[in-house]
Order: sequence, then C-alpha cells, then structure tokens
Amino acid sequence: MATEKILTPLALGSDHRGFVLKTQLVKFFRDLEVPVIDFGTWSTDPVDYPDIAADVAESIRAGFVEKGILVCGTGLGMAIAANKVPGIFAAPVWSSALSRLARQSNNTQIITIGADFISFQTACEICLEWLSSGFRGDGSARKIDKILRLERRYNHG
Repeated sequence: MATEKILTPLALGSDHRGFVLKTQLVKFFRDLEVPVIDFGTWSTDPVDYPDIAADVAESIRAGFVEKGILVCGTGLGMAIAANKVPGIFAAPVWSSALSRLARQSNNTQIITIGADFISFQTACEICLEWLSSGFRGDGSARKIDKILRLERRYNHG
C-alpha cells in the first residue's frame, strides 16, 4: 500500500456467508490503523445481502465514507445490489490486478469479494492494491460519464 496513511473511514460489510472474512478484514485494517466502519452483519445468522450492500453504498453516496468493501459468498450479489444505488460503481474482484483496474479504469468506490473463493491473504492483497490505486481519468473518464448518463436516462424515465 502507498506510504500515505488512510485517514477517511473505510466501510466494510458482509452477509452471513462473508462474515468470517469480513471480520478478519476489519481486524487487518484496524491493525494497520485504517479507520473502519463495520456495517455488519455481526454473526453467521442468515441476513439478506441487499440490505448490507445498500447501507454501505448509501453511506458513500451521502459522503459519509469514500470507499467500501463488501463480502458475500460470491461477491456477485453484493455488487449487483450496490450498483443499484445511483452514482455507485461497485465491482466484484478476485485478483489484485482486477482490483487495481477496477479503481484505475472504472473509478469504483466499492469492491466486492467472494468469501467462498478468496483466501484471507488474497483478500488482503486485493484490498491493499485497490486502496493504493487511483483513477486514471483519460479515456476512462469519458466512459464513466456515459455510464452516468445511462443511469440518469433510466432513473428519470
């Protein structure tokens, strides 16, 4: 990770299938002195992932936090749910290279991780790579603007 310290809180959330990995990530970041807000869940009792994804995505949209990490069994459902919040860009990632590209090319505010497929070590590498990457802009900015126009088209009739 870049040498500069992360000062803004990082939102983390999971469903019951991602609970163990999310809990490990919360501890990992706190050990690195990265401020973390844990949006739950707080046990392996079944919960509906769209509720957690919405809470994290809405906290970003409101400007309460800048970035979030969501964990469920596959990482897919959380990404789909988070992307329903206007202005949010969430991507499921399973490698450091994808997490870097999700940030550089797609300006994601959220990455999602599949706990059934990713080890704790790999999840740490993915998260650190994503957090240390920045948005490139250039041709990607034009594409992001087009995505936002699509979103507005379908959200406003």
